[in-house]
Parts: sequence; structure tokens; C-alpha cells
Amino acid sequence: MNAAKGPGAESLRSIALPFVFVLFIVACARDAEGPSRPVITIEQGDARASVTVELAVTPGQRAQGLMYRRALDPDAGMLFIFPTDSRSGFWMRNTYVPLDIAYISADFVVLEIRRGTPLDETVLTPSNPYRYVLEVNAGWFEANGLGPGARVIFPPGLLEGLEP
Repeated sequence: MNAAKGPGAESLRSIALPFVFVLFIVACARDAEGPSRPVITIEQGDARASVTVELAVTPGQRAQGLMYRRALDPDAGMLFIFPTDSRSGFWMRNTYVPLDIAYISADFVVLEIRRGTPLDETVLTPSNPYRYVLEVNAGWFEANGLGPGARVIFPPGLLEGLEP
């Protein structure tokens, strides 16, 4: 006799099914929340704005960036963190959202902001070495009264364990 068809199998299914359903709902809710995303603040003179960022720390994450995204929330972005100063440029291959690309020094000052045009493969190389890059929706810096020279404030502990 197959155990699934034996006596008590129906009772076991009636108990197990709701339990499995609850586990499924909990797992979906946890996935919907996603990982915690840090908020960084940029200030310059009287202007101050915050942005919730995804982190791009590994070479793979930095290579992927915001590729294939069709939208970016108004005060959201991606923060690229490099282990040492870099001079390489960024491009917009497979990136559909127009972006402001801010190159940031090791001492957290915005050096330069370049505008990325969707799907354009022109390499946007900054004039000076940088340690961090912040990508946000095109026009975000201007709309918030911010530009080169602005100071970027990371939440405490953000870089711990990320850099050598």
C-alpha cells in the first residue's frame, strides 16, 4: 500500500498544507523587503540631499552596475566602491536609465559629474582618480543644488570589511 493513500494521509495533508503555505508567505515577504540599503547624504553649502543606494563592491557587481534596469526610484542610486583609486571610465552599455555619474575622491568629495545617455558606449572618463562613484537619475545633482565640491557622507560602518 502506498503511504500517501493509506489511512491518515488525508489528515496529514490537511495539517501540512497550511504550514507550507505560511512558510511560503513568510519567505515571499522576506524577499520583498530585500537587503537593507544604506542612505548616503551629499551636502554643499545650504544644499543637502540623501539617496538610498545599492552597493557595487565586487568586480562583478561593478561590471553589472545598473545594466538592464528600466527605471530607478527618484532618490535611489548605486554606489560603486573601489579598493584603491581608479582612473577607468564608465559607459552606458545595456543601461536604459539616463544617469548622473559622480566621481568621488577617497576623502568623500565629488570631483566631477558626467551625464550618461542610455545605451551609449562612449567611455566617460573623469579627469582625476576617484575612489567611489555614485550613479543616480540624470539631473538629480542639479535638482538638489549639488555639484563638484560637494561632500558625501556615508553612514557609520558602511566601509568596514569592504576595503582592504
